[in-house]
Amino acid sequence: MRRLTGVVGVALGLSLVLASCGGKSGGDSGSGDGAKSVTIAIAAEPLEYINPLNENGSPGIQVAMAMFAPLVTTDPNSGKLLNVMADSVTPDKTSQTWTIKLHPGNTFQNGQPLTAKDYVDSWNLTAQGSQAWKNNGFFSKIEGYEALNPETPEGATPKPTSVKALSGLKQVDDLTFTVKLKVPFSQFGLTLQYLGLAPLPEEIRKDPDAYKRKPIGNGPFKLAADWNAGDDIKLAKWDGYKGPLVPEASAITYRFIPNADTAYNEFLAGNLDFVDVPSTKVKTFKDDAPDKWVTSASSGANYLTIPAWDERYKNPKIRHAISMAIDRKAFADLVGLSVPAKALVSPDMDGYRADACKYCDFDVTKAKQLLAEAGGFSGPVNINYSTTSASGQVNAEAIGNMLRQNLGVEVKYTGKTGSEITELADKRKLDGLRFSGWGHDYPSIEDYLTPMFKSNGDANFAHYANPALDAVLAKGDAEPDPEKAIKLYQQAEDIALADMPLIPTFTKSNASLHSDKIEPRVSKFVGVSALWATFK
Repeated sequence: MRRLTGVVGVALGLSLVLASCGGKSGGDSGSGDGAKSVTIAIAAEPLEYINPLNENGSPGIQVAMAMFAPLVTTDPNSGKLLNVMADSVTPDKTSQTWTIKLHPGNTFQNGQPLTAKDYVDSWNLTAQGSQAWKNNGFFSKIEGYEALNPETPEGATPKPTSVKALSGLKQVDDLTFTVKLKVPFSQFGLTLQYLGLAPLPEEIRKDPDAYKRKPIGNGPFKLAADWNAGDDIKLAKWDGYKGPLVPEASAITYRFIPNADTAYNEFLAGNLDFVDVPSTKVKTFKDDAPDKWVTSASSGANYLTIPAWDERYKNPKIRHAISMAIDRKAFADLVGLSVPAKALVSPDMDGYRADACKYCDFDVTKAKQLLAEAGGFSGPVNINYSTTSASGQVNAEAIGNMLRQNLGVEVKYTGKTGSEITELADKRKLDGLRFSGWGHDYPSIEDYLTPMFKSNGDANFAHYANPALDAVLAKGDAEPDPEKAIKLYQQAEDIALADMPLIPTFTKSNASLHSDKIEPRVSKFVGVSALWATFK
């Protein structure tokens, strides 16, 4: 489901675990025509393009889930891996070389046959650092990655290299390719359900920019009409999709409404079929929409992100002091449907430890002591918040008041759109703290650690690096025994918690509203989905 940055109080919205549902009485339909069409609200700024290989945010991934099909997925009924585009995924005895065979007969939505070459070429394209695509880091475990990603000054984009292909990727035949990893990685088969590995057809690979708003996927839905940035995204069912888990809907409209409260009100007005409940409505949604709600525990975690590039936060005691100055119970109560977090991973992951964090207890005396030992803090602490989040400023001020009252530091606030915050942080130009969130792409504790804490992780919000953590992650990756691997990943989590580039804050139960014509798919393995809703 991937990450949200610069935002707090917004539902992560993809990988959810059902907790309880509302009843089944009637009401208005979001689309009003009785057809099997669904209008889904996404409380975020409109997308600028659709390309799953260059997308790791929740809004873009939601759209990609409809238009692109992964190699494998988690079966919503059994929780086991289910082949989608893949016919088989087979590791060698060491889990270092993997053979992937594709189902025959699949095509892209332009009629081009889907082949092993499409995967190999698409992955090679993304792995080239000069492309600066967001999922580049996902390929860092494959042999030959460094040749496509030369050492580059911090914050700069790598220059094009003469090498254009990962040496570890080999096409065997039209439907088979192999992946040789730099070291054994027992979790690799799980990672193949990530949509950031989706293939692009040849015509897009030749000129990706020309197809930024004309995507050609291989999933159950295709663009129903021309799409311009800022427009709703209208999709129609594609009859050529031959994979499993075919949605019932014949048409999907994704409506981007940056203000979550506005999206909520649009649902109440009968203009939507599905919307996430914003944190401002957690106490009223059951009365606002009786029998049209479902609540769920999120497979996600939320953090306060420390900028590793800012020397003022370099001393870990300062980061520990900030963490211990936060009353997580009060903050979780303010956010709503939330509980305090003292770990970096989601509670539903194997290997989760409820009290993994040694510096997450609310202790004002200790927080002040740590700040004094660090020599205090120079200048004001700036807290960035998203102006497109209904509760962004309120939550920022709540954290700021705790830091001011409990540490005696000066605090200021800066409101920007979520995309502005992310862009500045990506360039290491953001001043101060920001909120971030994460939800796994595949059900493994490793997916909460590698992306955010590995030195070249593709969701390393803080731009944090620690060779010791990288080494422990590598040992966990290479460990074939799942229980032993978890122990190693927990060691990596302990290192990250001691360094604390991200401060865990809360985990959130989400709530969603749905029109009376649909019943969202619910699964304790993959959660709540309007995309795979059934119709009444």
